[in-house]
Order: sequence, then structure tokens, then C-alpha cells
Amino acid sequence: MTSHVGQYQRIRLLAEGIIEDHLAKAAGPLGIEKTLVLQCLRPDMAEQMEFPELFLDTARTAARLTHPHLVKVFDFGEADGTYFLAREHVDGISLSRLIQHLAVQRMTLPATLCARIISQACEGLAYAHDLTHPETHEPLRLIHRCLRPYNVLLSRQGTTKVVDFGIDHLRSRWTPEHPLPVMSSYVYMAPEEIRGERVDRRVDVYALGVVLYELLTTRRPFSSTSEWDLPRAVMSEPMVPAEQHRPDLPGVLRAILARALAKDRDQRYPDCHVFREELEQFIRSEGEPVTPRQVAQLLQQITASDDPETQARPCLRRGWILAAAVGLGSLLGGGALLWKMSAAPEPEKVRATPP
Repeated sequence: MTSHVGQYQRIRLLAEGIIEDHLAKAAGPLGIEKTLVLQCLRPDMAEQMEFPELFLDTARTAARLTHPHLVKVFDFGEADGTYFLAREHVDGISLSRLIQHLAVQRMTLPATLCARIISQACEGLAYAHDLTHPETHEPLRLIHRCLRPYNVLLSRQGTTKVVDFGIDHLRSRWTPEHPLPVMSSYVYMAPEEIRGERVDRRVDVYALGVVLYELLTTRRPFSSTSEWDLPRAVMSEPMVPAEQHRPDLPGVLRAILARALAKDRDQRYPDCHVFREELEQFIRSEGEPVTPRQVAQLLQQITASDDPETQARPCLRRGWILAAAVGLGSLLGGGALLWKMSAAPEPEKVRATPP
């Protein structure tokens, strides 16, 4: 069933919660319809004191962010009794889906590919962290605070986009009458955040470090078998060395992971600028090329494997998947360079080695 919120027509529900995500469309110039994501404050939450204004303040801040590696907010407000935020729809997959696919297939991606994905996320976050008020030029001190693999997206054009800046943190701040904490979320929280200390942009550095670790290994960086024990593990246990899961990782990248995941924030990267710079230096040192066409083939393979109509078809060889993935590590974000690269010849297929 579809319904309208102002000019937007909701098509189907994507995610439930205190803020519900819907795939939606809106009529554009000359009758051309635009597909987007409409995030609506649940009706019972709209009745909570101050919550609608908190939602609108968060949406207002998110709408300031204009960067190729951040999902764009087009509109927000209240219409037909519903508080909403309209944002860009990214045709692609989340990193959580990518990681799950790799784990099921017992595959690993080239280290340079993983580094480039996180480097692009760093670039978008660094922009948000540095944003100032347009009139006073005072720092806005924006922090995402809820970076997870599910809100780092990879488009079919090979571009990383971070989504839900502020919105996911708003979701996490609401406490029901009888709260049951999602313990798995603690794995992405920096130790100082778990301890309740004042946080800064380095919590986003830490969370991105965890996402990079998972992307490289399809594992989490702590060996705790109980999710209820995760907060203690994050604060006091050393992380499981990534090379234990993946011995082929270059020493430079292992050092980058160690610094991004330092428990003492003063030993961590001071910001996403420095984190990104070291990732890019690593990529250049490896010198592995890639084309956007290869990225499109990789995403097509992943989405096809999740299609019930294709489940009975023979799986393509792992070597093909790795060949499609090999170069994303050198991908530069968007624009003319991507179009130039798309004309480049595809590399020869290579045989993948299971982790």
C-alpha cells in the first residue's frame, strides 16, 4: 500500500523503528519521477515532547552536508501530519551486505580495494567534521557517532557514501520504557564513548577502523564470545590481530588498523584527514589499478546471488569475483576521472585464493 507525505509517494517500507525509512518517489520537472528515501518520524514519537523539534534540528544539520561521499538530504519538514526527511537513494549495496556476502562465499577482497572504500568514507566525514556555521564561521563540531557497515554504502558507480549523519545517533538516543540494549553496537564504540566521557571526531575514526577491519577479514576485532561482554572487551582487551584472520595483509595496513583502533584516543589518528592520507599512501605503494566497470560487475554479482530467481544458476568462479574486485582499491571518487577510467580495458581474470 502506498501513501503520500506532501509531494512524496511512499512505495514500500525499508526499515522500521522510531524513524521509518521508505522507498519513495516524487514528481519532478516535465513529469519525470525521482526515486528517493523518505525517513518519517513514527506517529507515536511525534507525540513525544520535544522529539519532533529534535528530529527537525537533526534534519536541518544533515541538509547542510553537501559532499560526494555523503548522502544528500533534499528536503525536510512536516506534511500531512508527518515529520519527514527526504534523502538521496543510492543504487548499490551497504558494506554490511558486502561483508556478509564475502563471509558466506569465504572470499576476501584486495586490501587496496578495502582501503579505498574507507578512504572515501574518511573524505566525506572529514568534510562534515570541519563544517562551520555559514554566518558565524564557528565550528559546528559535527560527529556521526553511529558509523556501522549498514550506513556506509557503495554505489554501482564505485563511490562510497556515508548515510544518516545524525539520524542514526538520534535513533540510538531514544530509550524505551524497558530498554534492551543492542550489545553488538558496542563493537563500533570507542572506549571513551563507552565510559561516558566527552567525545570528539576521533570516535568516528575508531568506528571506521572497525569497519575497515571487518571489510578486510569479515570478522570483528574482539574474540569475546558473549555480546554482553563486548563493552569490557572494547575497553580493556587487545584486538585480535587482523593478520590472524588474514596472513597476507601488508604490514603497512596492519599498522594503519592498529592506530585507528588505539584504545587511547591520543594514540589514534587525530582526524579523518590523516587517516585518509595514510590509506591513500598505502594504495599508491601497492599500485593496483581498477575501473568503474569492474566495480559494477562486482556489485552485479553480489546482488544477483541474493536474487531467488538466480539461486539455481551455477555460481561464477571465485576468480571472476576477485577479478571484478581487484582494482577498486585505486578508484578515485566521482566526476570526469571516473568516466575516463570507465573506458579502460578490463584486466585479465585471476584465480582467487580462499582466506
